[in-house]
Amino acid sequence: MAAPQKRSALSAALASPQTDQNASPPKPALKDSDASFPCLNKERDPASIDEVTDGVEALDVHSLKVGSLLAGSAPQHFPAGSSYVDYELNPHRRRGGQERFPASVDERGLSAGTSLQGNLLSDAVLGSLPAGLSHVQRNEILSNSIMSPTQSAMSSLPSEKLMGRNLEGKKLRRHVLRDTVIVFVTAGYSGKKFIYEKAHELGVRSVILDGPDSWAQSLLDTKQIEKFVPIDFTDAESAFDRCVTALKKVKSELGELDGICTYCEMAVPLVARLAERFGLPGNTPESVDAARDKHSTRSYMAKAGLPTPRNMLIERPDQVEAAGNHVGFPAVIKPIYGAASIGVVRVNDMEALKSTYTKVAKEMAGARIVDGAMQAGAADEEETDQGNAGSWVKLTLLLEEYLDGPEVDVDLVLSEGSVVYGAITDNWPTIEPYFNETGSNCPSILPREQQAGLMELGVQSVNALGLSCGVFHVELKYTSRGPRLIEVNCRMGGGPVRLTNLLVWGVDLVEEHLLCSCGIPSRPPVAARPLQFLAEYSLNASKSGTIQHTDYLKEWEAHPDVLYAHPLVEAGKKVTGGGDGMPTWVCEFMVTKPTVEEAIEFVTHIEHSLQGTIPIV
Repeated sequence: MAAPQKRSALSAALASPQTDQNASPPKPALKDSDASFPCLNKERDPASIDEVTDGVEALDVHSLKVGSLLAGSAPQHFPAGSSYVDYELNPHRRRGGQERFPASVDERGLSAGTSLQGNLLSDAVLGSLPAGLSHVQRNEILSNSIMSPTQSAMSSLPSEKLMGRNLEGKKLRRHVLRDTVIVFVTAGYSGKKFIYEKAHELGVRSVILDGPDSWAQSLLDTKQIEKFVPIDFTDAESAFDRCVTALKKVKSELGELDGICTYCEMAVPLVARLAERFGLPGNTPESVDAARDKHSTRSYMAKAGLPTPRNMLIERPDQVEAAGNHVGFPAVIKPIYGAASIGVVRVNDMEALKSTYTKVAKEMAGARIVDGAMQAGAADEEETDQGNAGSWVKLTLLLEEYLDGPEVDVDLVLSEGSVVYGAITDNWPTIEPYFNETGSNCPSILPREQQAGLMELGVQSVNALGLSCGVFHVELKYTSRGPRLIEVNCRMGGGPVRLTNLLVWGVDLVEEHLLCSCGIPSRPPVAARPLQFLAEYSLNASKSGTIQHTDYLKEWEAHPDVLYAHPLVEAGKKVTGGGDGMPTWVCEFMVTKPTVEEAIEFVTHIEHSLQGTIPIV
């Protein structure tokens, strides 16, 4: 991006006191003429719409309501008495699409003989993974590896056509992708079924490696995957080695593997290690581990000379006051890693910080591995030294400054170390102090200068972490001091994220991640202006009680401008209102209108109309 004469908002943001003063100034990440970033296109030339993928510009979205394309966040419903096991969606991270380990077998309604520990990737497994290989070890594996079928096919094709950002290039890349053998490590929660349907549509020979009772087995019945490989995760210490053994067997049965990937947050560290062991494309374990560790992310940002919130680790009680004085208030206290069940909390003064630290520290000190998952200890118990999770979870908290201003998602695609696509979605204010998500709109309505600053920091952040290929969901805020990073997720976002990018800009993040996992260059044709104007909302329960029925959505399900309207809580299930704790999402809906402003107004109207009609008793 050409540097303006006066100081930009991003330049001002780079003056953060947390920035490493010895670091070289970061290079501009964007160019005004770059077709990778459609939301920054000044001209938005309508004529270039004809260059968009496979007729997406003419897509009649209303005809797709009943299809899985408009999946939203709703999980699949399986027949009564089914023994299938499914992850839960982290209530803090619907749009981030982060799974979490269910609380118990009983809460999932499974048979007594079904084990969650053996069926789902747990924090215990992640804490037991081996370190990444050294540079020398990786090179040795690559030098002894047989060229994958994908790499062999690409070697005979003209690279300029294969990397063309046009329909011809897209068709050629799809041709190479067809018949590839891709292993998906855990299927994620069942709301992600559309991923495997898309892979099947593209001709991928999909292999899912997951727990013995995973819901993904149902994909064999519909022939959407070629093979399901059961892995018992009960013994966390040996889980990695058993995955390696299973993949070797897949190779012996199906031939050379083309890629190993995941769309599940919990599997990202495992996939990084498996991909390097088999000499396949992927990000290094060091990079994905740094992205998952909140404090490490801040350190990488500072070393790169990028703005980062004031922060301080709290490892002992006697550091609490010093941390508060250093960071200031309001602030946010959070576990740095491995404690997804313990939430992020805002504190407004020193007294609140001290009391919150005491509460969270007790929960973490008493945390236990129960059926393979970490469960927080009770904060009001006198005995807090009986936890057994300390061997793998970091019992350390991070205090960092509260970030004001609007929040956005920046969805990125990296191929061969370069960002080939980026788009911004506005996130609406969360419900504090729980930071519960509400709604979003795309395209963004922020000023172009702010969008450019956010996009540039998003790109610089993934570069600073050393990430090089795949789809990334980056969360940022444009604060009173300029753009600031919240976190980098090393996989596609959840909820409406895939659909938003597909309908607004014509880019399918599922497809692009499949290409990257095989080493096929990603160069998605991108619309020069928005194809649709969208807004969506997830409604939180207004009070605690039990949902009586889900008929309250019928009026909106039939509306021509409503793309989907899904209940997220079944009749007879309990919900929590905001006044009693972390509120429960009860339903979600997405709309389209001729302008983004009209879409925002319409989705807000639906939200207001539903508030008094949801039957909670």
